[in-house]
Amino acid sequence: MRLARSLVLWSCLALLPLIPAAHAFAWENLSVAQIVERAHQREKTSQELIRDYVCQATSTIREPQKDGTSKTLSIEEKTIYRKFPDQRMVKYTAVTEDGKVLTPEEVAEYQKKQGSSMSMQSNSFLGPDERANYTYELMPPDTVKGVPSYVLRFKPKKKAKNLLDGTAWLHQDNFEIIKLTFRLAKNPKFVKELNISFDFDEVQPGCWLPVELKFNVHAGFLLFKKHFHIHEVRRDYQINRGLPDSLFVEEE
Repeated sequence: MRLARSLVLWSCLALLPLIPAAHAFAWENLSVAQIVERAHQREKTSQELIRDYVCQATSTIREPQKDGTSKTLSIEEKTIYRKFPDQRMVKYTAVTEDGKVLTPEEVAEYQKKQGSSMSMQSNSFLGPDERANYTYELMPPDTVKGVPSYVLRFKPKKKAKNLLDGTAWLHQDNFEIIKLTFRLAKNPKFVKELNISFDFDEVQPGCWLPVELKFNVHAGFLLFKKHFHIHEVRRDYQINRGLPDSLFVEEE
């Protein structure tokens, strides 16, 4: 279960740009380099715009069974606190584990085992300093939730744990990332396969944040092997709340 929790916390790999709204315009005949640069500029603007946020989330961890069904291992209700550039705190409000609703005391113990705060590392594939590590390809355009999108395929030039291999759907009008699927160029130890997807939505005017996250994980070694799915839904975003640094200090 701790492995599952650590994988959920890899949302730090997810680029969480918060982009101000832009004026609509028609499709342009842009090169791959131009599209990457415009997406980077949007990402840069968002980093200057958003200082922090708070949201509510529900995470469900399921284990596929041989008969095609799945077993629910845990359901977590939690509050996520995020302060840019690198602070994150999770506080659990309710937990159901193996079908049992935990008592407040058990939730507190669960919180201690899982941990709450962490330092986050952003892994961007768009910045000028990162572009030398990737090759980019423009795929046929697509529509995501009714939004016409450029589809950008990015591939790492080497296997490294801080690089990603995936596809980004970019809003036709403002180059906001509205969908992102990827895997790590190099998996952590004991992780055989890790596929991640993020769906973004405009949670406030001009601000796009992840509203749905999915992880498909194969992990283990020797005879100990696990396969599970993590599905997280986020809601009720509050942006720029002025979160203090003291909030992100782990309690003893």
